[in-house]
Amino acid sequence: MTPAEYRAAIARLGLSQVAAGKLLGVDGRTSQKWALGERAVPPPVARLLAYIEKHGTGLARSFERAANSP
Repeated sequence: MTPAEYRAAIARLGLSQVAAGKLLGVDGRTSQKWALGERAVPPPVARLLAYIEKHGTGLARSFERAANSP
């Protein structure tokens, strides 16, 4: 998964980079590094995002709300 594909996938899920990191179990900065191409997106992350896009958008939205909560 390229950085552009990663950014597009999380955008389609309505997630910020920080919320995507929480959803994926990594620090928000790691998610940002994937989005910027500073680190390669691990293949399991790409597969999980594809699965969530197909089956679990409600799950992604709940993580975005949690990430934005105080």
